[in-house]
Amino acid sequence: MDIIPNEPLPTPVFIPDNLIAEILSFLNVKSILQFKCVNKSWNTLISDPTFIQMHLKKSPQNPHLAIFWNHLDHYKVVPFPFHRLLQNPSIKLDTDNLYPLNDFSQFKLVGSCNGLLCLFFSKTKYFPNETTTYWFRFWNPSTRITSEMLGLCDYTVDDDRIYGFKYFNFVFGYVESTKTYKVVAFRVEYDEKDNKASGKSEVKVFSFDHNCWKNIQSFPVIPLNLLGICNHRRSAGVHLSGTVNWLALRDHLYPSYAYSLITSVQQFVIVSLDLSTEKYTQFLLPLGFDEVPFIPPILSVLRDCLCFSYDSNKTEFVLWQMKEYGVHESWTPLLSISYRNIKTNYIHDDFQMTCLYMNDDKAVFAFGDRHWAVIYNMRDKIMEVVEVVNKDIDWFSGAKDFVESLVSVS
Repeated sequence: MDIIPNEPLPTPVFIPDNLIAEILSFLNVKSILQFKCVNKSWNTLISDPTFIQMHLKKSPQNPHLAIFWNHLDHYKVVPFPFHRLLQNPSIKLDTDNLYPLNDFSQFKLVGSCNGLLCLFFSKTKYFPNETTTYWFRFWNPSTRITSEMLGLCDYTVDDDRIYGFKYFNFVFGYVESTKTYKVVAFRVEYDEKDNKASGKSEVKVFSFDHNCWKNIQSFPVIPLNLLGICNHRRSAGVHLSGTVNWLALRDHLYPSYAYSLITSVQQFVIVSLDLSTEKYTQFLLPLGFDEVPFIPPILSVLRDCLCFSYDSNKTEFVLWQMKEYGVHESWTPLLSISYRNIKTNYIHDDFQMTCLYMNDDKAVFAFGDRHWAVIYNMRDKIMEVVEVVNKDIDWFSGAKDFVESLVSVS
């Protein structure tokens, strides 16, 4: 009987932790969370703040969109990557991936930073005085974890005559140097008797690391949405690299119906608040913006740059990009789109068009007067309507871009 010699066992392959971390950091959050169950070592590695930051730095390569809608007074949310939308404009939302926010029947989305969405809540009682309680929660749509109540505060209105000073607007931002999340709350005073804005504003900042509110200097100019000219979420301010930015007006003391009284583009300005120093700066708009548009323009952030878009002569949509933040000479025309390409001949007061996302070839646009979005091919100048076959989505107000992350909500 022949004896078969034992074959030597293969030598185990050793993979250093830093290489494992590098490989895992390219994966989506769902896959990474599954790998936490491999062993204790991987669980520790994935939970390490260094790995979380490594993954976060790669996340902008695969931006996502969170779609919100209200069904029977309960919000549903589904996140999905932009590349899926670009590959197939006729999409069906994955109902198995819906995240019901059943405990939060009424909220507003303030903004997103580092994969966290900041949600705003309020509750008002009217006796003996009108008092509104405000608070916030962080929600990570990738890990589906929600924070406790944050920034709880009460405001009482004693003088009903000053009606515009009741309600705050909010914008969410992040200071990289101190790793601090902040919310800016702001409101402006209106005098009901004179039906004019007084020009007096109140601005407060909530720092999540210190869990406290503080008053800061009032606005040097008043943002459009505080004047009632723009009251949709996309006018409430945008965050970019530790600053929050608003489109504002100089010397405008009229209520919302008086947008037509704006006679000069020189009245428009960008007001920026540095979240680290809590000081303001003002920027001029591009020189090519030379006529007051029929509908209010919009400030946005695309490709990590401040962008400015507006209607031109009721014939086309124009988009500019500030390539170097704060440098007026860096304003560059990014694109212009004829309304004929989107089959729109009538531009009315409720018409709004904004860009949700842009890469080198395509852009996704939403419209304020319609529950649909379009994908614009910038090379061929062709538009495709996005069809969500199983849901009616308000893309303009109910969609928010974000990046996947493992960042904790606490």
